Amino acid sequence: RGALHTKGTCHLGKVNYFMGKRAADAGRPSRYADIDFCTNPEAICSDETRTKELRWSVAMFHWINEVQSYNNDELGWNYIDQLHAVMEGDLLNDLKFEQTHFVDEVSGIFDQGCPNPPCDTIDVMQRVYWSRERKSNFRVALEALELPLKSSYIRQIEEFLMKGKDTFEEVILRSINPTDQKTYQSYRYQFSDFMESLRIMADIGFDDTLFYVGQSENVEEDLHVYSGMLNVGLFLSHAVLMSIRDDACDEHNTQLVNGEFPVSNACGQRGLSYQDMNCTGDDASMACPLDTDQSFSAVTRALDYRAPQPFKCAPKSQFPITGYWDEQRIEENHRTAFANQLGRTDVEGCCWWGRGVLRGVTRGRCFFGQLNYHIGARAAREGRPSLYPNVDFCKFPEAICASEFSNELRWISGMFHWINAVQSYNKNGWNYIEKIKELSIDIMVGGTLDTTFVMDVDCIVKTGSVDCKDAEDTTEMLSEILMALANFNLPTSSPTATSMPSESPTNLPTVSPVLSPTGSPTTSSAPTGSPVIFSNPSRPVVDDAIRAIKEKQVEIEAKILVPQNSDEQSIYSFDGFVESLKVMAEGAVEGYYFYVGHGRTNNRVYQKRGLVNIAAFLSHTRTLTIGRNTCDEINVDVLNQTQFPLSNSCGQFGESYQDMRCDVGETFMECAPDPNMQMSAVVTGDGNGQPPPFFCGPKTYFPFTGYYDNGAASIVNDIPFMNRVGRTDVQGCCWWGRGSAQATGVCMYGKLNYHIGARAGREGRNALFPNLDFCQNPQSICSGSSSYTVMWATGMFLWMEMIQSYEPYSDALDRFVAGKIDAQYLTDVVSDRLDDGKNKQERLANFLAALEALGVSRK
Repeated sequence: RGALHTKGTCHLGKVNYFMGKRAADAGRPSRYADIDFCTNPEAICSDETRTKELRWSVAMFHWINEVQSYNNDELGWNYIDQLHAVMEGDLLNDLKFEQTHFVDEVSGIFDQGCPNPPCDTIDVMQRVYWSRERKSNFRVALEALELPLKSSYIRQIEEFLMKGKDTFEEVILRSINPTDQKTYQSYRYQFSDFMESLRIMADIGFDDTLFYVGQSENVEEDLHVYSGMLNVGLFLSHAVLMSIRDDACDEHNTQLVNGEFPVSNACGQRGLSYQDMNCTGDDASMACPLDTDQSFSAVTRALDYRAPQPFKCAPKSQFPITGYWDEQRIEENHRTAFANQLGRTDVEGCCWWGRGVLRGVTRGRCFFGQLNYHIGARAAREGRPSLYPNVDFCKFPEAICASEFSNELRWISGMFHWINAVQSYNKNGWNYIEKIKELSIDIMVGGTLDTTFVMDVDCIVKTGSVDCKDAEDTTEMLSEILMALANFNLPTSSPTATSMPSESPTNLPTVSPVLSPTGSPTTSSAPTGSPVIFSNPSRPVVDDAIRAIKEKQVEIEAKILVPQNSDEQSIYSFDGFVESLKVMAEGAVEGYYFYVGHGRTNNRVYQKRGLVNIAAFLSHTRTLTIGRNTCDEINVDVLNQTQFPLSNSCGQFGESYQDMRCDVGETFMECAPDPNMQMSAVVTGDGNGQPPPFFCGPKTYFPFTGYYDNGAASIVNDIPFMNRVGRTDVQGCCWWGRGSAQATGVCMYGKLNYHIGARAGREGRNALFPNLDFCQNPQSICSGSSSYTVMWATGMFLWMEMIQSYEPYSDALDRFVAGKIDAQYLTDVVSDRLDDGKNKQERLANFLAALEALGVSRK
């Protein structure tokens, strides 16, 4: 009860002993002499005259007694000392990231009795909940109390930038549609993400180096603001040219070789071999190791619908040879080998293309290795501070564009390069920081920008030296950017015609009318209260279930987690399954528990019921995805015997995924279809002899779509071709099935976001993936650094939402365990609920295999 939910006989007894009737009876001072908190603890919440005070005073007593007084000599942790240490440093340092912060340690003391749970003194679930929510609320409280959260430099720069926010978005964060040259506000590069990234790199940085915003004690206040602003402007002028204009994160295939675009351009363009870009000197040991088994795809490509597919890398066992992009047929032609400029005809070890806001230079094994060494997983492994300790940029460089941190990493990767290559430049009397300080003075008195200096900076960015042959004059762009940033009235040295995209009507398609509910499987008609058998499990029950499953790892991997094509390595890992099952069973999603049993640990009926539920889930996922070794839904709805509509991404077998609406009482959770959203599914297998992966994009890029001709093994995209519901385009069609249980439609993705994604975090609920916005990036389920768990966790959420809450299933599960019905009856209930009765025999066979793998008797 009260603001901190003071609970239990001990804590409430202490309240009574020091503040209540017992204190008064013993002759000690008592604030509430007439309240016996042992016989009437509810007085805290219901005393007519004092409850408003009691709710706070009891909580404060609890805080004084449990937290303020905490002192553990063995651990060397004293609350007051730690509080002073935090106040002397940056209050927000590490608050955003995965490292343990002071707030986490205080939470551990309050919840469990020690700063770093699990603690040996208690025998309950030893997990600190709502860590991110507490950190977020700590930030809010600091701001409300007007405590200094940021350096004076970043505060001043932010003040300048916030004044020009609208202009910043209208002038700098504008992208160009290549089909009609009209501009629109960038989808990937947002003002809020830039500001947060700038704060991180200017106030936290790495290895005592910061993005320069004027940090100096030896210059006048106005000068450091203007020199910092000039540095920001120079950075942004290159960001606009390299990435923002194209609204892209990944490097694109842009080099023609013998009239075609080689697929092997992923290995390097314009004479470069990205995997051979090694580090030298003091950085020689930082380069990423070359891993020829790596396999993944980029997430962005040029916006012209005839442009080459995103880059990909894969071992020769998957792509023995690579060909070229056939612009006429709009497909990759791998029938014969086609070399890039350096003669490469494969994409093995070619995962190092450019990424991020400076993707034209942030490429190669050296760059990604430096990133990993300073701010990634390697820094954390070697005991150094790390902004992203769980992101291994060597194992997954695509994290910059396709991870839960991508909104920041797109900017931060560029700022990292800017700090390393540009700000640090000091050779032969040419010092970058001194130059911008000198130039800032001229700017303040209305001088013109020095074109030579601007071109020198361009050389440094691209080559690491002020001496280069192909420097680009970006003076006009820089002038316009500086005026947009801070309303600098800068005269220009040439006519005012700008090389920046000017604001104009976007003429982008509007969201199409929402159709009536389809009654699809994502429409929830489940009862509000789950059946009693799916109640909150105890810690021992969860531990016993996890232990039993780990004992059967070999059987589960051999019978369930193996693709039908045994030559492929499964994308569904046992570790990802167990990790996801544990957190979902423990109640990581508020109000939901993946059922693994309940009651006493020695109750065999409950244990069996839990294992049977797990087996039913595994049989469903193996039927849909594991057996086919895919995360993204596959194009399988064929018309006229050989034609697979490309618009099947909008829905197959008569469904329209963007029209899969929630029930009236849950419509507030839905994702809003975004007509400008563009993404592609992940390629599985070798890509030959099957329809291409699903994709979506606006009509401005894909006016119409054709079909894949299975007989000719080619894409026919010359004329529109309808799917079963008449769609000939893929606008707003980004809601195809993903994950182990194929979450599908705007309702289910909205629920995922509301319960376990970014929306849950924004609105103060416990969020399993607070940095994944399933509405803005549904592809994060299959294409992120944490996909190995997200694929499982989203499937388990769907199972809890659609199956465990379905009364016929809970009844069937109970009766199956009691021996009253057979396996066919139970799996048919699942098939009818989720699959419209399809795949019944396959699901039954997989269920029997799962029972056998888990060691569950069918009697």
